[in-house]
Amino acid sequence: MKQKFPEWIKLSEEVAEALQEDRPVVALESSVWCQGLPRPFNLETAQEMESQVRLAGAIPALTWLEAGAVNIGATSEQLEQLCSAEEVVKVGSGDLAGALVKKNLGATTVSGTLVLADKVGIGVFATGGIGGVHRGWAKQLDVSADLMQLTRTRCTTVCSGAKSVLDISTTLEKLESLAVPLVLYRTETFPEFYNSGKESPLGIRCEEPEEIALAVNISLDLHNQAPLVAQCIPSEYSIPPQKLEAWVNEGLEKAETEGVEGKAVTPFLLTHIAEASEGQTLDANRVLLLHNAHLAGLLAVALKKS
Repeated sequence: MKQKFPEWIKLSEEVAEALQEDRPVVALESSVWCQGLPRPFNLETAQEMESQVRLAGAIPALTWLEAGAVNIGATSEQLEQLCSAEEVVKVGSGDLAGALVKKNLGATTVSGTLVLADKVGIGVFATGGIGGVHRGWAKQLDVSADLMQLTRTRCTTVCSGAKSVLDISTTLEKLESLAVPLVLYRTETFPEFYNSGKESPLGIRCEEPEEIALAVNISLDLHNQAPLVAQCIPSEYSIPPQKLEAWVNEGLEKAETEGVEGKAVTPFLLTHIAEASEGQTLDANRVLLLHNAHLAGLLAVALKKS
């Protein structure tokens, strides 16, 4: 029987068919293309990321907002238009209703995408890095909505840990206090986006997508909540923490000087370190996104077989 959704949810023909036939689908956010990466690098990477999901045997489902509707799944033309748009609103979980009412062209973040994936029954989501606790949180409590959304979703997030521009140790402590199940794929460290990070006091190590799928199913049965799956960037693309820290500190000083605050800080810092690294971080970002997309596709397939 065909599942009915609110009129403001529009599924692409491909995604609607895949969900109807209970085939593996992987949700993809759109904020990384609209606020995280420069043109035309964003479109090229988005296309490659979708290809990696397909290569693994799943269907990619990009989420974004337009004209008072949520779109799940995109044609090549729609993806090109989104990646070239000048003004796109960044939409987290708490912004969805307002952006729909105002009929904004909106790009969904991790938290926004998880809400939409849950709404239509998509069980796996691929991204780069999750948001977390921002540096300087003692002075200004800035915690990403991603963390809370991870506590109330049945959609498993596949990522490369938390973005390096954040307070990683405090983010890990927050994940522990929120009881977010953590799966570390072929590693015992908690990845810090551009590098493998430090040994993690949390989580279990899994070696294969099928083992992750078992952990997901048990977590859903126990807590009605999916785990967070983290894998490291390939070592040949890893950026030394000391070098990255210097770039981040420069960016933070620049952000404070220019009055950049709130949601704008993370994309500002990512842009700064991309320039400071002469594109090295862009290459690393692309690689980790593609690896996460492929693992998410493999996991989506494994879950359908489990």
